[in-house]
Amino acid sequence: MIAFSLHAKRPDAGSKRLWRAAMVLALALQLPGCAIPPPTSPDASNAWNARQTRLTQLATWQVAGRIGVISAQEGWHASFQWVQRKPSYRIDLMGPIGQGRVVIESDGQEVRVQAQNGQSWTAPDPDDLLEQILGMRLPVNGLRYWTRGLPAPGATQVLQTDADGRLTRLEQNGWTIEYSAYAPTSIPDLDLPKRITAQRPDLSVKLIIEQWTL
Repeated sequence: MIAFSLHAKRPDAGSKRLWRAAMVLALALQLPGCAIPPPTSPDASNAWNARQTRLTQLATWQVAGRIGVISAQEGWHASFQWVQRKPSYRIDLMGPIGQGRVVIESDGQEVRVQAQNGQSWTAPDPDDLLEQILGMRLPVNGLRYWTRGLPAPGATQVLQTDADGRLTRLEQNGWTIEYSAYAPTSIPDLDLPKRITAQRPDLSVKLIIEQWTL
C-alpha cells in the first residue's frame, strides 16, 4: 500500500496527470461490463474482407426454402422461391396466411405484388407495400443482402464473423440477424447461409434455405 504524508510536497503537474490516469484505470477495472473486448484476429478479418468482396459480386442467384413469420398478432409460414437478377428480382410465396401464392416482382425501381386471386398492387418500396397487403413489414430490402450473408448498405451496429469470415450476427436498421448454419454451394470454397433468423421487438422472420442455385 502507498501511504501519503500530510507534509509531502505539493505534486507537480506531471504527478497529477499520472495520478488521474491511475485512478481512471483502477475504476475501469472495477466496473462490470467495462472489459475491453479482444481484438478481431487478423486472419478472421482478412477472411471476412475477402468473403465480402466475393458475395458483393454475386449479383445473380436463386434460393428456395421455407419462411416463418411471427408477430404479436399472428404468425404464418410459407414456401418461397427467390430469383435475383442484379437489380431485378422475383419472390414467390406459396401459402402465406391463406392467400395461396403471392408474387413480388421488382425491376429495381418499382415493386409489384400480385395475389392468387388476380389482385395486384404497385409501389416504390416493397417493405411498405407488403405491410399494407399482409399486415406485416417484411424486410425485403434488407433480405436481398442478409440472405447472402452480407450487411445491407448503411450503418451497421454489430457485425460478428466466425474464424472463416462467415457472418454469424448482424444488427442493422433495428433488426438482429443471426446465422446458425451454412451450406456448401456449386462455387468452390463459398458456402452460403442455410438458416437465418431476423428479429426486432415486434416481429421475427425465420428462413430455412433448402437450395442455392448460382
